[in-house]
Amino acid sequence: MKRTALFEVHQIHGAKIVPFAGWEMPLSYSGVTDEHSTVRHAAGLFDVSHMGRFDLSGSGVEEFLDKMIPGPLLKLSGAGALYSMFLNEAGGIIDDIYIYKRGIDHYLIIVNAANREKDKRWLKQHLPKTGVAFEDITEETALLALQGPRSWEILQQVMPFAKTEIALRKFVEVELVPTRGVKVLIARTGYTGERGYEIVIPAENAVAVWHALMEAGSNLGIKPIGLGARDTLRLEMGYPLYGQEMDEKTTPIEASLSQFVDFEKEFIGKNRLLEQREQGVPKKLVGFELLVRGIPRVGHLIYSDQKEVGRVTSGNYAPSLKKGIGMGYINVHFSEVGSELLVDIRGKASTAVIVKKPFYRKKK
Repeated sequence: MKRTALFEVHQIHGAKIVPFAGWEMPLSYSGVTDEHSTVRHAAGLFDVSHMGRFDLSGSGVEEFLDKMIPGPLLKLSGAGALYSMFLNEAGGIIDDIYIYKRGIDHYLIIVNAANREKDKRWLKQHLPKTGVAFEDITEETALLALQGPRSWEILQQVMPFAKTEIALRKFVEVELVPTRGVKVLIARTGYTGERGYEIVIPAENAVAVWHALMEAGSNLGIKPIGLGARDTLRLEMGYPLYGQEMDEKTTPIEASLSQFVDFEKEFIGKNRLLEQREQGVPKKLVGFELLVRGIPRVGHLIYSDQKEVGRVTSGNYAPSLKKGIGMGYINVHFSEVGSELLVDIRGKASTAVIVKKPFYRKKK
């Protein structure tokens, strides 16, 4: 089992440590519900260093990556971030990723922890013989996520001369107060639905940056947050999770991710997606809310008129909504928003209704 540079810090905070994708990671500190609420109303600090980080550079890197993803890479401006996917020839999702354009010939890719080795093999399999350099920098760097409505107030205190907030899906590379002489990458991205930032730093600076952020947010309600609340936060936003809503047999069209596909360009898996766009798909990913008490879980069956029509892929109690919510693939003929369904929760038929995602919306 691998440990991040912050493992001892998590122990000091009293974290419950669990194995995750080959790493020992904090599941929770003060409890999932408390940590969830902290991110929604103040700010939370996550260690997500288990996620893979690849550095790609060279004169041919842009052309190479443009063919490897279905997203509009060539439209990405400098210091921009793009959510996308790696697809196989059948259009199945190998992984969902974030790409950061550090320069004309320089990109950073963040991938899911469980898919790091698979993604590495996939990229190297297609890597041109010349013109592109690939480096896995996962274990020499750390990745923190500062998320919540007060996150910019906190980040400003450790960013010298910070006057203008980083724009959404943009990033900067700057020194922080604890990293004098060393630049870090700070991106306005995240997986919670709140204002937030993801910070890529050298592993040796991780503890100093963690402590600086915690101290800066000490009067603003900051708390350390584990993977448990990360999951409930992303579920309330209807964000898919690889291995549950996505896998190599599921396409972006089936996963309701067509908005991230640029059909005007060439990419691996395009032909299959064109067929599905033309012919339609038999199943569709939907979000649903329970109309009765209960908590849907992965694998629970979904019924309509006593007929099995689907299966739950993610489900949990939503702390912000105080009800059970979930996502699942169901027969496309039963996927209309507003349709009522039954979810089999441990032998009990629980009424649910299909809703438009995200489940959680901030009050204006």
